[in-house]
Amino acid sequence: MPGQVRGHRVPALRWRPSRATLLILIATVGCRPGDREAATPPEAPPALTLDTVAVIHSDLLHYVQNVRRGPDGNLVVMSMFPASVQLLNAAGDLVGTVGRLGEGPGEFRGLLDMDTRGDSILLLDGLASRVLLFHRQSPVATWSLRNLPGIPQQVAFAADGAPVVSVQTRPRPSRENAMQVLRDTVEFHRVDDPGTALETPVTVPGGEQFVTWDASGRPRVGGPAFAAWEVYDLTLGGVVAADARDGRVMSFDWGGREARTLRPASPPIPASEEEMDRFWERVEARARRDPEEDRMKSARQSVDVWGGPVPRPFYSAVISDGSETLVGHYAHWSADIVEWSLLDRHGRTIGTFTLDPGKELITLQDREILGVGRDSLDVEHLLVLRIREKM
Repeated sequence: MPGQVRGHRVPALRWRPSRATLLILIATVGCRPGDREAATPPEAPPALTLDTVAVIHSDLLHYVQNVRRGPDGNLVVMSMFPASVQLLNAAGDLVGTVGRLGEGPGEFRGLLDMDTRGDSILLLDGLASRVLLFHRQSPVATWSLRNLPGIPQQVAFAADGAPVVSVQTRPRPSRENAMQVLRDTVEFHRVDDPGTALETPVTVPGGEQFVTWDASGRPRVGGPAFAAWEVYDLTLGGVVAADARDGRVMSFDWGGREARTLRPASPPIPASEEEMDRFWERVEARARRDPEEDRMKSARQSVDVWGGPVPRPFYSAVISDGSETLVGHYAHWSADIVEWSLLDRHGRTIGTFTLDPGKELITLQDREILGVGRDSLDVEHLLVLRIREKM
């Protein structure tokens, strides 16, 4: 199950050793008084502070999927149900709308993503498979994505103003790869030339799945336990991506020939006994609610597909403005806190901070973070945060 932070239940806080603490303990095992040299523990990255600049409440907020700065510094808020794009001022008042439901010019059926640049707004309509360009609230252009070879995911302006869209392609299932963990691949296309994929110096991995075959000979696709999902962000200058399975973080420019490694790959980390217990508790609870579904069989397959210890993902999110990057570390759905690291363009860790799982970070620009929070009644509000290094 993916390590998303949305909609988590927040249990009572309890202490757990951090990864840095475990490394220190490991490094000091076997050191005795009189040893000439003791292993030097790794230096913990500095803690960062998140200042809350604004908390914006509005009755218009329902299933917010994206929020960005737009014309006149207003917030452009994209909601999924019902599909809408609204312009809100700092007080949360509605000052305009962008497009509307429909199939005509300037209309959309279902929204997946958006990007803004100055007074321009790009919308990715997943149901109609097209991208719409607006100048403020006026429709300017529409591009069809029906010839793309995969499922559209993100849209962004490139540095030259060209709109770019990412798509995820899935490997073809066969009996030869049954009960194997398969990875999707993310490709990138110019929207105004969707037939040609942009060349990238590395493969950007997507989500994981596995295939079984039922008695009638039809393939069934499932997700492995603790599956890794696509973790990347499109920026003005290029792409920042992570392999949530092996811990690599990399970046490359649009049209670039070489990728920069911001974080190297690391050995796999198995899911803890506590995490596995929580996994089975959740499976059993769902099986009791829906006895018609053979959830226990599917869950056993999702564990068995690993052929041994179940590895946990490293990351759940990457958010970047092209200069600095926020990396959200994977947290089990029952976790009390979520850890984030801020990296510079070379991959150096500037610092870390933690959030409770009820806050979802969406965009980063010049250390301003826009996100969504939810209260105990699951009522949404917008967050404007600012990263500050401790003095």
